[in-house]
Amino acid sequence: MKVLLTGATSGIGFETLKQLVNNGCFVYAIGRDFSKIELFLKENRSSIETYEFDLAIVDNIENIFSKLDLDNGKLDAMIHCAGIEETTPLIQSTPEKLDHMFNINVFSGIELLRSFSKKKYCNDGASVVFLSSVMGILGQPGKIGYCASKAAVLGVVKSSALELARRKIRVNAVLPGIVNTPMTKLLFESINESQIDKIKEMHPLGFGEVEDVVPTILFLISDKARWITGQSFVIDGGYSVH
Repeated sequence: MKVLLTGATSGIGFETLKQLVNNGCFVYAIGRDFSKIELFLKENRSSIETYEFDLAIVDNIENIFSKLDLDNGKLDAMIHCAGIEETTPLIQSTPEKLDHMFNINVFSGIELLRSFSKKKYCNDGASVVFLSSVMGILGQPGKIGYCASKAAVLGVVKSSALELARRKIRVNAVLPGIVNTPMTKLLFESINESQIDKIKEMHPLGFGEVEDVVPTILFLISDKARWITGQSFVIDGGYSVH
């Protein structure tokens, strides 16, 4: 299986990369700083092609696809893990700040999907997984931009699932709660201990690990999920039950 993966150098994206390689997939990995996973790349160079790219530059995304070496077969899956999280009060949520968040969390995904879905790049029956967030179906103070952008991803999934069904291309979303990643670490550095404890209390099973999320991603790109499309899978340790 040939897989295009974004956000491949950190958090859920990096764990997804490792498990894809372990499962015998060839991965076209997109990230911003591959020096962070240099040792892993050296050990698995025959299974990975890397593309250093800032997805905030949406207009240049299609250029990535023109560089892919697809001589031995087109893409079978795309997993869009790249994204940003930010806590910003409504009063500070200016159009400029929201534009940057939507570029990365929404518009880059649409542009990736638009290019991926072209017949010259992906096979019929391919699968796409977007990483959204449980915040895409819930609300939280200070998360106007993040909640809105992750909710928008779910609209993209539902609409594109219907449009691409004629080619049996499946599109689904995974919605994690708080997972221990470098992005979460940055979030926790911006709040105090009592706020962190309060957030943890809202996850009945505690905070998750990247290993708790990736198996669902891998399932959704497998043949076992060939009758699943347009769906959102919440993996949040019980957070959304409240």
